[in-house]
Amino acid sequence: MHYQKPTEKRQTYFLKPPLTSRQWLVYSCHAVITIFSSIFIVAVGQDPVLSLPKRAGETAPIKIAQTDKRAEAERLYEEGLQLFQQGTAESLQQAIEKWEIALPLWREVGDQSQEAWLNLVLGRTHDLLGFKQKALDYYNQALPLYQKLEDRALEATTLHNIGAVYDDLGEKQQALEYYQQALPLRRAVGDRVGEATTLNNIGLVYSDLGEKQQALEYFQQALLLSQALGDRASEAGILNNIGGVYADLGEKQQALEYLQQALPLSHAVGDHALEAQTLTNIGQVYYDLGEKQQALEYFQQALLLSQALGDRASEAATLRNISRVYNALGEKQQALEYYQQALPLSQALGDRTGEATTLNNIGAVYSDLGEKQQALEYYQQALPLSQALGDRTREAATLNNIGLVYSDLGEKQQALEYYQQALPLRRAVGDRTGEAITLNNIGDVYSDLGEKQRALDYFQQALPLSQAVGDRASEAATLNNIGRVYSDLGEKQQALEYLQQALSLSQAVGDRAGEATILSNIGGVYNALGEKQQALEYLQQALPLSQAVGDRAGEAATLSNIGLVYSDLGEKQQALEYLQQALPLSQAVGDRASEAMTLNNIGGVYGQLGEKQQALEYLQQALSLSQAVGDRAGEAMTLNNIGGVYAELGEKQQALEYLQQALSLSQAVGDRAGEARILSNIGGVYNALGEKQQALEYYQQALPLSQAVGDRA
Repeated sequence: MHYQKPTEKRQTYFLKPPLTSRQWLVYSCHAVITIFSSIFIVAVGQDPVLSLPKRAGETAPIKIAQTDKRAEAERLYEEGLQLFQQGTAESLQQAIEKWEIALPLWREVGDQSQEAWLNLVLGRTHDLLGFKQKALDYYNQALPLYQKLEDRALEATTLHNIGAVYDDLGEKQQALEYYQQALPLRRAVGDRVGEATTLNNIGLVYSDLGEKQQALEYFQQALLLSQALGDRASEAGILNNIGGVYADLGEKQQALEYLQQALPLSHAVGDHALEAQTLTNIGQVYYDLGEKQQALEYFQQALLLSQALGDRASEAATLRNISRVYNALGEKQQALEYYQQALPLSQALGDRTGEATTLNNIGAVYSDLGEKQQALEYYQQALPLSQALGDRTREAATLNNIGLVYSDLGEKQQALEYYQQALPLRRAVGDRTGEAITLNNIGDVYSDLGEKQRALDYFQQALPLSQAVGDRASEAATLNNIGRVYSDLGEKQQALEYLQQALSLSQAVGDRAGEATILSNIGGVYNALGEKQQALEYLQQALPLSQAVGDRAGEAATLSNIGLVYSDLGEKQQALEYLQQALPLSQAVGDRASEAMTLNNIGGVYGQLGEKQQALEYLQQALSLSQAVGDRAGEAMTLNNIGGVYAELGEKQQALEYLQQALSLSQAVGDRAGEARILSNIGGVYNALGEKQQALEYYQQALPLSQAVGDRA
């Protein structure tokens, strides 16, 4: 039995009866970029560089011309500094213009200290504006100058900042190399504050690489230094980061303990920006635990603080987080409203990373609403931004999301092309979590295409990656997907083994939405085995979990699947009651593809009750919706089922017309399992018409396809 998952919907054809669709619940593989992943508090990856270095030891200039140039360079620098401190995208750009005029003046007067400093400042400012490659150019000009001047403190600062840019670009190994060069220099000059900052950032890189224990070791070193220095703001930031690692490891309560230690510290030192970030991180943990309302409360507190501080970057980030909660609650329009508030803020700040993130996430909401073309438009706006920034991590995520849309549209080869572009980017930046997501999505496509063994190969590649980075939620999702394929192959006991492993992991990490998904899928396997009461028990366990976490899409899918079990038990009225409960939920969350499937299933029940005209009315509604959202696989399924009704009404030619339309669509989207079943159904119609040879031809075409996709039924 096939069940619904939160993003991509799985639908299959049924011959006896021909009018129902089942949906798998499989974890969302949308790589929706959110601020949640950036529990990155102590230093945003850069050292403060906007205070003039000591000028002791300068020699008096000899030439008047040099004196004039020095004075002009000083004036330009000070004017640029005032502009920088205004903090707007426009003022930062104006500061750059001043400093770029000053830079050759310092070079002409032979002041390498000031030349190096201005390169460092220009690098930082370009970095703030998102011009990462330009930032690297300036930092790489500053570095040899500081080495020549034997200024180890600022050499360390420059190395650290270069590492931070590579970190932002997703080049984690490159980032580590520079941080590891900065660290001994900071120790050599006795810069313990800088040492703690670099240790913290090394910890963040290891965390991003999935090396969670290694990350914890560096964070603990940084924490001890900050405590020894009495630097409570840094201590609070590092506690945040330790909490982030425990959250990633699925140890949510441990994460909350560290975050709750950080919160009063940030408040006590009056660091309201850090306090807002801590509130955000606590909200994220509650979000992961399925406590969406609790998450919303923390995000709303963070939003008020960011607005009070006039911190528009944090305000935009928090608006995105609030959007994500509403999206998860199925309140798509509310989610869009918050994203649309965040977008102009990021644009006004010149925050192209935030802009790309927001555009990507708006695309994801439109995709969930079934507005696939609208989704593609937003993704296509996000993609060149990430590419221009050199941000391969976000570029890969957006390519992945575009692939998902094409997969939903039935354009499986197009989907594969985008996934195959995303995959090497994930690998290049060492993003093993993202790599696992894309491998899962490629596996999903091959499963849809009926290439079950190939799908398993990709899922089996994803599994050790999730295990290696300690991402137990993703590990559970992959085990769930492997179980789904074994079920499709008829290996029901094998399927149950994988699903039970997935269930234990989801329960261990407190992922109630995932737990509901897997319980529903276990119910599906028992239903396919004919163990209807066992199936109902699992589905009834899944239902209150979906309701508790506010997952209305999951709730709708589970209600629909319970209805289908009752239909199989012959309790048609009971089936209709559950399906009619599911329908308004799908409509409320704007999930038109799921709405179409539910209408299809209601039509199927009416067909079995002998109410053929009523069945056709529901199926025609389903057909229009599938066509509207571009769901060609769903359209083919419904055409097949309409054909089945006409066949039962004795209108064989009408039946053949619908079945032939269904066949063309199934072939176009590469759905070999669906193609096999439609061929078999066409054969059945010809058999009923007494055209035995024609029937045999269609059956003979269906047989190797069914064998190829492992459909033993």
